[in-house]
Amino acid sequence: MLSLRALASVCAAVLVAACVTTPREPEPPVLTLDAQGLRPTVSQQRVDFGRDQAGVVATVSRVLNEMPSSVTTTAECGAGPVTAASWDDGLTLNFQNGTFVGWTNADPDLAVAGGFRAGQPRLEMPQVSFQVTTLGTEFSRSDVSGILSEDDERVRLLWAGTTCFFR
Repeated sequence: MLSLRALASVCAAVLVAACVTTPREPEPPVLTLDAQGLRPTVSQQRVDFGRDQAGVVATVSRVLNEMPSSVTTTAECGAGPVTAASWDDGLTLNFQNGTFVGWTNADPDLAVAGGFRAGQPRLEMPQVSFQVTTLGTEFSRSDVSGILSEDDERVRLLWAGTTCFFR
């Protein structure tokens, strides 16, 4: 028979064990962006550049569970007019003549091919070369490009395809 002290010790151990939680695996990103477009994590289907604007916006809105916060057109871009559908967390999809042509991303919750993520410390980035431009410190790898924060410590923005940056 257990003594009262032993029984109290067992109860205390059970209570402490019940309070301990095991770390959970981080949730996978809902989209992975790459040099050809994007891929929703929930399916094997891709949304590559060249797709129709309405279908791309509808698909991404469904995956993100929100509509774009803005859709604007910039008439004076080097590649011609660009319509940008932007979501609040930092994803922007670029379209020309109703066709998906590029993306930019500042959302740290979205994965980007090549081992990049917005907000990622420079020291944790894959090997890349840097170039100082009028935009700041830029880098690229496998047709995915990016720019570091003003202090050159973190990834500020990533992009692929057609954008509307002026250098």
